Amino acid sequence: MNVQVSLSGASYELGEHEVGYREAYRFAEKIARYEMLDDAEIWGWGRFFASARDRTELAVASARRTLSLTGCAGTDVDAVILCATEFPSGVDHHARYCRVILEALDLENAFVIGVTLGRCNTLLSAVHLADRFVASQTYDRVLVIVSDRVADEEQRFQQFALFSDGAASCLVTSQPGDLGIIATASALDTAALDASGRFSGRLGRTAADTITRRSGVRPDEVSAVLPPNVFMPIVRMSEGRSGFRPDQLYLRNIADRGHCFSADPLVNLVDRQHAHGARPGEYILLTSSVPGSRMSILAEVLDPAPPKTPPPKQDTKNRPTGRGCHDTEHRRG
Repeated sequence: MNVQVSLSGASYELGEHEVGYREAYRFAEKIARYEMLDDAEIWGWGRFFASARDRTELAVASARRTLSLTGCAGTDVDAVILCATEFPSGVDHHARYCRVILEALDLENAFVIGVTLGRCNTLLSAVHLADRFVASQTYDRVLVIVSDRVADEEQRFQQFALFSDGAASCLVTSQPGDLGIIATASALDTAALDASGRFSGRLGRTAADTITRRSGVRPDEVSAVLPPNVFMPIVRMSEGRSGFRPDQLYLRNIADRGHCFSADPLVNLVDRQHAHGARPGEYILLTSSVPGSRMSILAEVLDPAPPKTPPPKQDTKNRPTGRGCHDTEHRRG
């Protein structure tokens, strides 16, 4: 039985302090060290968001919004994937991290797993895992939450990106949703897995070819590519070599949001849908790259579920009640 897997309730929570790029710690020294031209337009410098809140607070704020948007109670989530580019060290800290999030969201019935090691591909790796959970009918409602923040301001401005603190979340389910997950793909070059390596257009092309093979959708048929919010020249070059045109790339958040670790694809999805709307049937590619690795997810915007006709009034005395996620039907565009 083929299961249509959907993604719904994409949300994010950024740091509460909006800061101009020149206020990044040792900005002037760093651009001199990196031999970067002091030109915000070329690089896509704008602002970043910093937070004094704990990462669990950011995670809970985003995930609460996801549950509200989808109409899903925490008790009806049967799996949760907590992900981060780096978890707190030590098993005691891990236990507290999980407990705070699970209790705040009433996730009392969920299988819990953590995903990391993918650096800024981590979130899309978790969404891929959630897609497989649902497609295999192992779990039906999988809440994906990512949360990261800069621990040392020395790391805020780097040669490839200006980092923002934040969290993002979504619900992956077999129920009707905002986007249908059509295909996922990854590409790997183990020899290039190095923090100082380069982004590879070849891996992007490999992932794009895999998406086409699995879905029949060519790169030129994609309406919007949502890449990571690393500096503009890097994105333009790597995505161009991956086979995408400049007009397909959503780039405004490089300056507007900064690089939100692996949360960029969902941050960009939310903002792009808010700014441009969503046309049923259009294809959107969520993608992320790090040196040595590429992750891509192709999604299709689904028709909004039509409102249900209210059932005739009945005697509700002694009638059991229930709560859960959407139970409406949908049709693919």
